[in-house]
Amino acid sequence: MLGLVILFSTAAVSFGAGYATRAALSRERRAEYLKYEPYLRPTRTSEPPAFLLRPSTDTRARSPRTSNPAAS
Repeated sequence: MLGLVILFSTAAVSFGAGYATRAALSRERRAEYLKYEPYLRPTRTSEPPAFLLRPSTDTRARSPRTSNPAAS
């Protein structure tokens, strides 16, 4: 029983150390990128690519579907 407790606690500490290391490296990488932020172009645009847009044939605005209590 004591062996299982030691095994699980070792695994928990190992996972915690891994996540802490990953977070520390991510913070360092982000700080490095933020130094160069004024010089870099944004990687994403606010508009989706043209091939993802579906041409709209409907000219009137769509309203959300709502339930009609009078129809029930």
